[in-house]
Amino acid sequence: MSIRPKQTLLAALGLLALGATSGCISSHEVVYTDPPRTAVAFDTEKAGRVFYETLARTPDSRRRTEHRVEVDLILIDVERRTVAGPNRLFNEAVAFADTDKNGTITEAEAEIFAGAWSAARS
Repeated sequence: MSIRPKQTLLAALGLLALGATSGCISSHEVVYTDPPRTAVAFDTEKAGRVFYETLARTPDSRRRTEHRVEVDLILIDVERRTVAGPNRLFNEAVAFADTDKNGTITEAEAEIFAGAWSAARS
């Protein structure tokens, strides 16, 4: 039996094409972000206690938040996750509680924050 060069070339190209298309392109990326904490002062000890106790009772205060983007096509698999650390929640709480934006949370602001924070998070 003799193998013709044209058939050998076609067989080799077919195997090459099959090998090239049988795999998949995969990309997975995780980005961790945790911005620096916002500088804040408390007018009194009670204001600080009320603020931190309210923040501690927030359901998502102990876990990181995660944003995930996935793209799955026949040969392409792309996943990107962004994970935000605990400072993000703290900074949101400070911005919410410090209504006059002077960097100091008063007792009145802390009490308002305690009453409205959980409703604002839902």
